[in-house]
Amino acid sequence: MIMNTRSRALTMSLSLLALLAGRPAAAQEPPAPAATQDLAAAEALFDKGVTELEAGHYETACPALAESQRLDPRPGTLFALADCQDKAGKVATAAALYADYLRAVEQLKITQRLRHDKRAKMAQARQEQLAALIPELTLVLPESAPNDVLVTRDGVTFSGTSLGMALPLDPGEHVVTTRVGEGPVVEQRVTLAAGEKRVLEIQVKRAEKASPPAPAAVPKPRVTMETPVELGSGAMSGRRIGALVAGGVGVAGLALGGVTGLMALSKKSVVQEHCTGAVCDPEGKEAADAAKVPGVLSTVGFGVGAVGIATGLVLWLTEPSSTKVGGTKRGMQAMVDAGPEGAALGVKGVW
Repeated sequence: MIMNTRSRALTMSLSLLALLAGRPAAAQEPPAPAATQDLAAAEALFDKGVTELEAGHYETACPALAESQRLDPRPGTLFALADCQDKAGKVATAAALYADYLRAVEQLKITQRLRHDKRAKMAQARQEQLAALIPELTLVLPESAPNDVLVTRDGVTFSGTSLGMALPLDPGEHVVTTRVGEGPVVEQRVTLAAGEKRVLEIQVKRAEKASPPAPAAVPKPRVTMETPVELGSGAMSGRRIGALVAGGVGVAGLALGGVTGLMALSKKSVVQEHCTGAVCDPEGKEAADAAKVPGVLSTVGFGVGAVGIATGLVLWLTEPSSTKVGGTKRGMQAMVDAGPEGAALGVKGVW
């Protein structure tokens, strides 16, 4: 099916590009003459492609032939590339290439066209056979899809006119993605068998709206409430209450001093029996150490007791006889102070 002699094409259609990109083909101007180095590279790539094709290595043969056709477009190379894609199972691509080949041959001069007569008949027959094997996929957007949704199939972006149309594809797996604005990409995979016709409703996920920033916290005012309570002549004043508290502390201090003093005195006789001057036997040393703490506590207790009792007496005896102090009524005020950090309850007064 393949000849090493290639005939230069004057024009080429873009039906293969329309198949891959999902949009209608457009006319193309005749290619400019290839540079000399491109011709040499195209010839080498064509020879490699034909060799790999005859060996059944389609994964390397088809790219080599495609690159040769890109560098130096010729009908012969186009036919070889169509045959390679056909044998590789890419029936949609092969059918498009056969159609391109037939259109290229039609534009040749009669003498050149006769050299392609046999291959043209083979291409026409194979194109008709492949028509029943080509899968078709129709992509449909849901009615709720926004206008700015971006749709791709196998990495190629689709325009709105291509959606809803049955487009030919090669058998195998295809990847369809959608994205709305800066939202997430939604991916769908579909596998088509030879000759299968399928309609796929595309999944679309809208971009999530950003949550509005939380309003700034407004400082809450502090509220202070005061309820006065006047101390009558029959109530015990705060000064006398303080005197009783101080006296109680004094009595407790004296009691502590007395108890701990007795404990220290009980150890004193042991120290005298077992110590001579600063030298003590073990029993004497133990008694001396044990008497130190009660001795200190006794001294502190008597001191605190004396101060407490003295303070209590002074407060009690100097209590004013009038319900006024310096022209101000004696009394108490209950206070509630509330603010953002919490609340406090307190009492203040004049005694």
